[in-house]
Amino acid sequence: MNPLSSSVIFKDYTKNVIIKGFITALLFSAFIYLEYFDLTNKLLNTVLAIISYILIVTIDKKSLFFTGFFIGILWFWWIGYSFIYYELIYLIPFVLLGIGFIYGFIFYLTAIIDNILVRIILVYCLTFIEPFGFNWFKIDLPLINTYFNTYASTIKKPNLNIYMPKYSIPQDNKWDKIYQKEIISTNLTNIDFAISKNYDIVILPETSFPLLLNKTYPLLEVLKYKSKDITIITGALSYKNNQYLNSTYMFQNQKVEIANKVVLVPFGEKIPLPKFMVDFINNTFFNGASDYHSANKATTFTINDIKFRNAICYEATTDEIYKNLDTKFIIASSNNAWFTPSIEPTLQKLLLRYYAKKYNLYIYHSTNMSDNMIIK
Repeated sequence: MNPLSSSVIFKDYTKNVIIKGFITALLFSAFIYLEYFDLTNKLLNTVLAIISYILIVTIDKKSLFFTGFFIGILWFWWIGYSFIYYELIYLIPFVLLGIGFIYGFIFYLTAIIDNILVRIILVYCLTFIEPFGFNWFKIDLPLINTYFNTYASTIKKPNLNIYMPKYSIPQDNKWDKIYQKEIISTNLTNIDFAISKNYDIVILPETSFPLLLNKTYPLLEVLKYKSKDITIITGALSYKNNQYLNSTYMFQNQKVEIANKVVLVPFGEKIPLPKFMVDFINNTFFNGASDYHSANKATTFTINDIKFRNAICYEATTDEIYKNLDTKFIIASSNNAWFTPSIEPTLQKLLLRYYAKKYNLYIYHSTNMSDNMIIK
């Protein structure tokens, strides 16, 4: 055979493998982008899900590698956004390629045995694989807005008047000392508005107070005083035993209860690697910063005899936070300024629906830089 002809055949084969993998990934990921552009259609989502699942369990394993590669990028390209705020923009291409190769390899392994039944079982098992503890890939998530998902919630809305003000504070401003007084003033104004309208509860997003609230005593006393008229739920940092924590504060009847985050964000709030590597990464890229500390168990607040499980951002989309659940009502808070504009809030919304249906929950989700939601 002519060497030139062999080269052309190889290039065509490689091109077809990549194209096949990309098309499969695109079909599998389309539901996210349809939701993002407010074009979700149950029939279309159902058809796309069926076709993509058939392709995933039938295409050759080389094409399947590229399916996983492009799924990783189509679902999680926004992860690189956070590196902008650490002045690590140069790492973003490496992060994207790393995500692509991890998911490419995982998908490739599902086709290592050429048997359709085995492949179906291995593909199903993908939902339990969490690279570095990151669990936002769910193989059955494309079914969330299809005819296959017929679950209907039977929970009655709690008899409480709840206010979740809209926040749009860019990440550049959030931790800048210049804007701190303005942010605090906005928070207090929102609380006062809720009081004036006779709300029972006001819920502010994750880290609404960008400071160590348990060490900022004058502000702490102001919030306690205001809580004689309304229950205040707000996010802020805490400092305890020489450790930093991401916390939710509940001010009620002039007292305060603090719930600390249980499940930390991999590579965002903790480095899920051996300590010597953690120290190297934090010293090299994050100016010697330490990982956040986590609580041992989730916290449930009681408001007017109704229980609410607390969940801060990422942990609201994990099974861990719903262990030993003693209520069907969840207060979740997020700061999505790290990742906007992107599909991250959309994917988060879909995952919250996923868990709401899985555990039959009623979720109040208060956010910064994306829409507040009540999910049931």
